[in-house]
Amino acid sequence: MDEPIHVTDQAFERVVLGASRPVVAACWSRSDPRAERLQAVLEATARRYAGEALIVGLEEKDAPQTLARYNVTSLPQFLFFRNGRLVGRARGLPREEMLRPWVDWLLGRAPTPSARRPQPQPVQTATTAQPVVVTDADFDRVVLQSPLPALVDFWAAWCGPCRMVAPIVERLAAEFAGKALVAKLDVDANPRTAQRYHVHSIPTLILFQDGREVDRLIGVQPEPLLRARLAALVEEQRQRRAK
Repeated sequence: MDEPIHVTDQAFERVVLGASRPVVAACWSRSDPRAERLQAVLEATARRYAGEALIVGLEEKDAPQTLARYNVTSLPQFLFFRNGRLVGRARGLPREEMLRPWVDWLLGRAPTPSARRPQPQPVQTATTAQPVVVTDADFDRVVLQSPLPALVDFWAAWCGPCRMVAPIVERLAAEFAGKALVAKLDVDANPRTAQRYHVHSIPTLILFQDGREVDRLIGVQPEPLLRARLAALVEEQRQRRAK
């Protein structure tokens, strides 16, 4: 295909993760004044690599769950996929000739480029993934509508035990990137959601599956326990999809 494909949350797994070719996914916003320039870059790249790589666009309002799934917190941002796996990412708006070395790298034709923009961030270990910050305004959209299992850390800045849990939550976000959503909600700034789920002490960690609460843990918990609970939900979802 010699033109970019616009992909929504509903089509992401089929079009991107199920693609037979490497995929360059551009995460962008229609409200960004650079959007027109980005589209020109994508169109030129799609023409150049027609039949070799798939070039897709993920607009923030049309694919919010996908952007949250891959911890995309700044735009524009490029995600590189091979065989259904995220293998790299780059931030910033490049010119077409600056993106080209990255596509060549994705296709196995060239080593990792050294260009300044976009900056390469290989993610084989997903060590840079961070928990997604959610609020009262977007909790339903990001967490309850997520296609992935979700772990939400209800916390507050003044809470000492919350600071003990924070690095564990960050490590889980990195470990489960692309497989589960790991999020944080500040209960002081977002009392409505905290009240909705009857969070009376913190830290409280709630696990969600298909928009429903399925488990909760209160207080500082051992990292292996949290990992096991989240891994169980991921495996349960995998088995359901395999049927």
